Parts: sequence; structure tokens; C-alpha cells
Amino acid sequence: MRVAILLRKKYGKRAVEQISKKFDVVTFRLPDELPELIDEPEEIELPDEIFDSDIILSYALHPDVSYELIRRSEGKNVKAVILPGGPKSGSRTQLKELGEKHGVKVIWEDVCCATPFMDDEGIAEFFAEFGLPEFEVDVEDGKIKDVRVKRSAICGSSYFVAEKIRGLDIDEAPAKAGYFTQIYPCFASRGIDGKIHRAAHIHKRQVERAIERAKEKYQE
Repeated sequence: MRVAILLRKKYGKRAVEQISKKFDVVTFRLPDELPELIDEPEEIELPDEIFDSDIILSYALHPDVSYELIRRSEGKNVKAVILPGGPKSGSRTQLKELGEKHGVKVIWEDVCCATPFMDDEGIAEFFAEFGLPEFEVDVEDGKIKDVRVKRSAICGSSYFVAEKIRGLDIDEAPAKAGYFTQIYPCFASRGIDGKIHRAAHIHKRQVERAIERAKEKYQE
């Protein structure tokens, strides 16, 4: 499987580091500064090798680039385009409608760790490794004895979280998981309504679920 990753500014580097451990990766860096509106998006420089990939993961965070990626994917090898960044990547509704028009699955999320599992033919292999995090823990004497990452957030924060919560009391581990997600650091938006809080909650909840499964297994 080949994954094409579009980088811009500080975004995408960690995804490249993580995904390249599992799959063939090609990258293309866009200019840091792009006009708010690109009058002629068909002239955006996008190498052909991007469209030879099974999945395109775009950190362009620009609606016109997102739309053009989807348009140019029609009839190519591309099966899915993943767009983190929420509204910065464009309108969820419009992008998904465009994907349907051009025969490409569009996955739009405000944070990469919310990316759902997709079992569609040709891309399930990727989502078995990356997306909504999943942990497996061993519990002993009320503590996290060991942690295994079954599925990681695309940015790799789940591995960082797993390392940090090993040895913690099970009562404090979920909240600490959320804390460590934020100091990874998470690049999601900050502030009271920042999506960084959603990323933290996702990891917190997934650790809670792992602990619940471990308790059930112990009781069997």
C-alpha cells in the first residue's frame, strides 16, 4: 500500500514518521503561504506520483487544495482522501459530495485521532494501523502493568501516551492519557473550544475502555 502525504508548515512531518514504518510513503511539501482564495486551482502543482497512491493524506489545510486533490483523483489509483483540520480543509458536506461525484472516499475530521475505522476494500489495511486509537492493557494490583497500541493516531501520539501511562494507577491513567496527548504536543487548535481537548478526550476514553476490557478478562 502506498500513502501520499501533503505537508505544509509544521503539519504532516510526524504522520510521515509514523506511517512510513508500516507503508510505502511519498511526500510533497506545499508552500507555507498560500492565498486565501486560489483563483485557478487547476494550476496548483501536485506531482503525478501522489495520484498513484492508494490513500492521500493532506495537511494542506486549504479548501481549494482539498477540492483539487479530489477532482484529480478521479480515474486514478486513489481510493481515499483523508483531510484532517476540520473547516480549514473545507466544507465537510461539499467535500464528501465532491468525493461521491469523482468516485473517491473522503474522510474529513477535525482531529486525526478521530479518524474512524474503514473496512473498505483496498484501504482497510491502513485503518487497521491508524485512526481512532485502540489500546490493550495488562492490569496488576490496580496498576497498568503493560500497554500495547493496537491502533495509533496518525500523528503517533498514542505511542507516547502508552509509554507515559505504564505503571500508573488505573484510576489516574485515563486522565493522564488525555494530559499526555496534549503535551505530545498535539497540533490541534487550542483555547477553550480548541480541538486539542477532543484529542485528549478521545485518548482518555480509549484508555478507559482498555482498562474495562482488562478487568472483564481478569474476572473470567
